[in-house]
Amino acid sequence: MKKEMLANNIASAGSIFWRIIGQLLLPPALLAWWGSDRYGEWLFITSLPTLLAVADLGFADAAASQMTMEIARGQRREATRIFQTILAMTLLVCVGLVVTATPVLYLDHFEIGRVRLDADALAALYLVVCYSSLLILSRLFLASLRAGQHYAESTLVYDAIQFLEGVAILWAAYEGKTFFVCALIYVCIRVGNIAYLIFLIFRRMRWLRWGFDAFDWSTFRQLFAPALAAMAMPVALALNFQGMIWIAGTTLGPGAAAVLATVRTASRVVIQLVGIFSRAAMPIYSASVAVNNQRSRDVIDRIMRLLLLVLLLPGCVLFGVFGRDFVGFWTRGHLDPPSTFVWLIAVGALFHGCWAFSANLLVSINRHVRFGLAVVIVTCVITPMAWPASKLFGLNGIAVTLIGLELATLLSFAALNDRPSRVRYQLWPMVR
Repeated sequence: MKKEMLANNIASAGSIFWRIIGQLLLPPALLAWWGSDRYGEWLFITSLPTLLAVADLGFADAAASQMTMEIARGQRREATRIFQTILAMTLLVCVGLVVTATPVLYLDHFEIGRVRLDADALAALYLVVCYSSLLILSRLFLASLRAGQHYAESTLVYDAIQFLEGVAILWAAYEGKTFFVCALIYVCIRVGNIAYLIFLIFRRMRWLRWGFDAFDWSTFRQLFAPALAAMAMPVALALNFQGMIWIAGTTLGPGAAAVLATVRTASRVVIQLVGIFSRAAMPIYSASVAVNNQRSRDVIDRIMRLLLLVLLLPGCVLFGVFGRDFVGFWTRGHLDPPSTFVWLIAVGALFHGCWAFSANLLVSINRHVRFGLAVVIVTCVITPMAWPASKLFGLNGIAVTLIGLELATLLSFAALNDRPSRVRYQLWPMVR
């Protein structure tokens, strides 16, 4: 367990490293070359992948959790049945997304609030939908590799190739390429990423049969409830982040969307650092539950509580104090967010971290149905409140709405999680 945890943590750290480097490079460079308004339009367009990536109805996450437990029990035939069933449904969803987006190509412009998309932006939007479909497919293949205990190898290369997407966009922006070319680059690199994942499955999981002969409707029905619940977390995060960007862009303009996205991206660095362990622990936690290894589960819980105390809490406080200066330095003076806004975002990040990581562990064992339903309800009720709040109080109104959303989600987790002791020690880690 220790050797596997170490390898997974190294891979997860590498994943976070690529992500943080990309986040540090993209905003200041694109702001300098495109300006805040054009960068805001690009954020408006590219927010779609995360929003549409939940269109697989959470089956990739549910399938990965169930496949991990079946493989741990030695039930490879059942794991193959799950894989083929979810693969068929995923392909159907991907094709449906691309077909549904086709009418966008026949528009010469589109306006929503203060954002106006021209023909080039709309063509890029269509390619981004195609990219979203490929993203859904790649998530299924990556989840299958993680279920087969190939987390480290698959994650390291997958995230490195994904990092190349950002590097390629930097090159395209520097050369003055259009949004369409930038989106086309995204699609091409994602195809290469999928090809690598398929190659790795053939090489490392030769027992996993391809095709649809093992497709089973009963397996589909069995995974439907946990899949919808697993979708709740991506839906909440998508509406939480990308949805707020859309609200900021339509009510306050693309420049405000750029400020919101940049400050929130900076605030999530500490969350991603804690996520190194959370992501690495998920397949191990699934396997420990499958074989009833209580000691392994307790070790993971204790480490999680310690990380919240010594990393998340101080990190959010430091961001509140120095976040404004950091964002100004990071963007070379192109953005200067108000101190109050930065503090509000820091508080929201703290509340988010208090529930998100343990929720991942619940997802890894498919015991998150009640909490998933609560997340969807809370998100759908509170997120629209950001619209009038932004009209009345600007970006501060959106930030306060985010705090309300994260706090309500945290309280839902405390109320619905079937292990109250874990919640208690997460909220007050010094009890032990």
